[in-house]
Amino acid sequence: MGANSVRKSIRFLLNDDLIELDDFAHTQNVLDFLRLEQRLRGSKEGCAEGDCGACTVLVGRIVGNDLIYETVNSCIRFVASLDGAHLVTIEHLKGQNGALHPVQAAMVEQHGSQCGFCTPGIVMSLYGLWMNNPTASQTDIETALQGNLCRCTGYAPIIKAAKSVLAAGGQKADPLLQEREKIQRRLRELADNKRVEIFTNTTKIFLPANVNDLAQILLQHPDATIVAGATDVGLWVNKQMRQLPTLIFISHLSQLHNIEQTSDEIRFGAAVSYSDAWPIIAEKIPQLDKFWGRIGGGQVRNMGTIGGNIANGSPIGDTPPALIALGA
Repeated sequence: MGANSVRKSIRFLLNDDLIELDDFAHTQNVLDFLRLEQRLRGSKEGCAEGDCGACTVLVGRIVGNDLIYETVNSCIRFVASLDGAHLVTIEHLKGQNGALHPVQAAMVEQHGSQCGFCTPGIVMSLYGLWMNNPTASQTDIETALQGNLCRCTGYAPIIKAAKSVLAAGGQKADPLLQEREKIQRRLRELADNKRVEIFTNTTKIFLPANVNDLAQILLQHPDATIVAGATDVGLWVNKQMRQLPTLIFISHLSQLHNIEQTSDEIRFGAAVSYSDAWPIIAEKIPQLDKFWGRIGGGQVRNMGTIGGNIANGSPIGDTPPALIALGA
């Protein structure tokens, strides 16, 4: 690949700011980047394995003609995967005069916080729900909170806060929604369709330009670790301290997010997330609806992929038993 087709840095938006990085640890997670380098310490580390949700942030990407925001666990999300995305943290919610966001205010009014350690992550999960599903039911609220653990409140006041802010509406006044076109324009300006390569003496990061480029990189680096959602790989690094010298990130490749349906078959691209697959699974195979909703929490379902769950061959993988039963 020619030099003009390769970029030596990642670029993304952090709240209102453009970030460009060309020198960082290849397995650095988003939470450490926020807390240690950006001094944004609202997001907390409770488990470092994507279970507790205290580190929840929003990541926005352009999908077709729309800008889609999803909650993710920043403790297991690698910084390199943010190329071309918009990262939104709890600090971005406050108003220009320092006023609380409606979601935050509802948590205060309904006494939804006690020790407070989990509160930023809960607020971000409720913010994602409030923004994406303003007519959410109680079931939707409970589903949105599946990935957030709270040992103090028993959740009742948190659910009251969610119902209160959803009933009040006001989404049109939210700065993130008001600036959506501007953010889309900025993200499109970052999209140059180039391969990203960031090397040190001992590590390599690749973000392929497309699936053909991915195939070329894999031919040259057959021992590389492919990273989609990192719900497994993030734990390999955080908990097992595994050394992964060459990483190939693929979650940005739109060709791997395709879902095709025929009269007797559903084909999922390798990077299709649990969340994107869920509506189709629920419609076509309603017996799996409840099962699918028990795979992780919302943050994990937004990050984790069916392809990764199969490829990793984990003995505790969630989807293989169901897929085997279906003859997949």
